[in-house]
Parts: sequence; structure tokens; C-alpha cells
Amino acid sequence: MTLLDRLFNLASAVKFSTRKNLFVCVPFLLFSITGHAEPFVAGLNAMDREHYATAFRAWKGLAETGEAEAQNNLGYLYQYGYGAKQSYTSAIRFYTLAADQGLAEAHHKLGMLYFNGYGSPQNYDRAKRSFLKAAEKELGASEYMLGLIYYQGLGLMQNYRRAKSYFIKAAKNGNVMGQFMLSFMLQVGEGHPDKEPEPLKAFIWSSIAIENGYIEADSVLSFAKMQLTDALQRKASAVANTCKESDYEISCPS
Repeated sequence: MTLLDRLFNLASAVKFSTRKNLFVCVPFLLFSITGHAEPFVAGLNAMDREHYATAFRAWKGLAETGEAEAQNNLGYLYQYGYGAKQSYTSAIRFYTLAADQGLAEAHHKLGMLYFNGYGSPQNYDRAKRSFLKAAEKELGASEYMLGLIYYQGLGLMQNYRRAKSYFIKAAKNGNVMGQFMLSFMLQVGEGHPDKEPEPLKAFIWSSIAIENGYIEADSVLSFAKMQLTDALQRKASAVANTCKESDYEISCPS
């Protein structure tokens, strides 16, 4: 199998790994809640000690008063059966309550449930609408999922350019999977008007993805290195460092 074949296989596997791993990309909110900080923090502390029933009790009272952050966390407990009987129906209910108050993380979690068909029939369109709500607040995980939907053509026509645009947003908001998929598309020329590979940009984003813990991006980096001189590799490494150290504000290629 050639290196290019490995790259395509790795990209096609992203859809399936997403089903297992992206549920917990935004597990708990650490916001302070005016007037209710003490019970909210008590719930967080209980979770740290794996005292799930205590966390459930702390957040349930807050959720019933309409606190969006507590509703979101209660949905998480129901989703995974921590401190309460596992129930996707209840998870959807509390995520929806939090999402209706504009909480981006709750919109994302609803999207993941719809995407995977947990608690309701699988529905890519509903998932997309939830991810769009979260993406309006620049939540990288939802921007990545929108890119994946367009990349795979899930419930709509496949569109590499739109996929790439969302992966760019996700990458610049620090989402490692967005960084990897952007590097892959740049390396193989997907989403480029002339289908031209861009190994220099691919080198930069794959290096960043690796530094952020996604070691599978080494396949993209290895392929990019084959097409770049040592001088260009040094330049790309410097740009990657500047991009990451600036929190993706400076020198990050699109």
C-alpha cells in the first residue's frame, strides 16, 4: 500500500472514529454561575471524585431552576448513566433546554446524538442544524463535524470546498481533528480550485496536529516532507510554531 493510499484510508476512517470519540470533546462547563456557584462547583468536585450521584443531585436542582450550564451537565450524566439511569431521551431533553438558552456546547451534544442516532433516529439534517448553531459561536468541535458532513456527503451533496472551509475554521479554533483533516485535504489537493496539492500548508497543519496529540497526522507530514526541500521544511516548522504559539491568530495558512 502506498503512502497516498494510507492517507485516503485514514481520512475515510475519520467518520467512524468520530462516532466513538467526539461525544466527550466538551464534557463539562466550568463557568461560574451567579448566585449558584457553590452547588455548581460542588457538582464538579463530586465528578472529580467519581461521586456521580452527588453531582447529579447538585446539578438537578440547578437545572430545574433554569440554569443552562447545569442542564447541559445533567444531560451528560443521563447520556452516560452517571448518577442516574442511562437515558438518551432525558439527555436530549436537558441538552435541548440548555441549547434553547443559546449554550453552544449543548447544541453540539444534541448534534452528536442526532448524528449517531442515539435517542432518536439518525438524522444528519438535524445534526447539521445543531452544529450550525454551535458553530455560530465558533465551537471548533461543531465546525469540524460540519466539515465532516460535507466531506462525506452525509445527508447532502458532497462538497469539498465547503468541507475545507469548515475544517479551516475548526483548525483555527484549536480543534485537532479539524487540523488533521485540513492538512490531509491540502496535501491531496481536495477543495482546491485546480486540485493542486499544497504540501507546505499541509506540513504546517499536520505538524500542529501532531503537537496537539493526533499522531496519525504523521502520515500527512511524511508525504509533505517528500515534496519539500530542507529549507522549506524549516520555514514550515517556523510558521507552524508561530501559528500555534499565537493561539492560531498569526501566520496560520488557509
